[in-house]
Amino acid sequence: MALDIQRILDNWEKDEPVFRQLGEDLASFIKLNITDYGIFPEISHRTKDLLSIVKKIKKKSKEKTYTYSDLKDKLGIRIICTYQEDLEKIDAFIQKNFKVLKAEFKKDFIDFDKLDYTSNHYDLSITKDFKELDKHPEYFDLVFEVQARTLNQHAWSNTAHSLAYKQETDIPGTVKRKIYRLLSLYEIADDEFSSVNIALGEGPDNFAYKLLRKLEAKTYSYARVDFDRSFALKNIKILLGFLNKDQKQNLDEKLDEFLSENHDQFKHIFDENRSRYYEIDILTQPDIFIIWFCLENFKFALTDNWHDEFDWIELEQAATLWGTSVE
Repeated sequence: MALDIQRILDNWEKDEPVFRQLGEDLASFIKLNITDYGIFPEISHRTKDLLSIVKKIKKKSKEKTYTYSDLKDKLGIRIICTYQEDLEKIDAFIQKNFKVLKAEFKKDFIDFDKLDYTSNHYDLSITKDFKELDKHPEYFDLVFEVQARTLNQHAWSNTAHSLAYKQETDIPGTVKRKIYRLLSLYEIADDEFSSVNIALGEGPDNFAYKLLRKLEAKTYSYARVDFDRSFALKNIKILLGFLNKDQKQNLDEKLDEFLSENHDQFKHIFDENRSRYYEIDILTQPDIFIIWFCLENFKFALTDNWHDEFDWIELEQAATLWGTSVE
């Protein structure tokens, strides 16, 4: 049966502005709230163009009955993270904040001898708790797609898409072998990046890196911005150099408790000063939590050594934010 192109056009002219606004609202919501899970992924969104809609309906219609209303990816949200373990945090975020109509974890369904990219796909709708629903009640029945991928999965997907290798039976064995090798490199890279990240955090001689990995999640959660990792690691190493062996052990043993007990104070400080980050950029770096811990527990270790490495004004700023002084 021939497609009613005019009907599809009329529907999309009516729906596209709503989906576009929903995409903007969802992207803002995800960016603002997913940092609570200790990650800072890349978020993008798009509405499907009319030509893609027509082509997809035409293609699907050859396999089964498929209409405009069956199309679930009129709006697509993409969440790209760094490590494979971040996908579990994204899944937890999605499960908590949206109504999951369908979840497909492609890696779980791909046979070892099949060529395909791996990522997590969700068909979602919003719940009544979504605050933008008050201004846009038309959002409530809309379905949209979310794709969650690692950087390597995303790179493979984009590259493989241009190769157009879907019809495996038409590919010569030598070419198919090259594709397998390429795909395996991306998957190995994902595995190895995760392994290295874990190993660096667990190594007995990598206390500074362990602190950075722990505190970067807190930075994302409270500051809700990304930060300079090399600068942060350098600063943490310097701060640790101010401490003696017993003080370092105290920091290691008591930091989690300090972070937990002062959650409300952290939230208040960051919320009150979010518009002033350009004035107090130290507030956007993970080392701020170590500075506050030291101000609480061994202030003189900071004040006796700070002049040698940092600007004194920054320590005064950190102390003032914490509600203390360095005098």
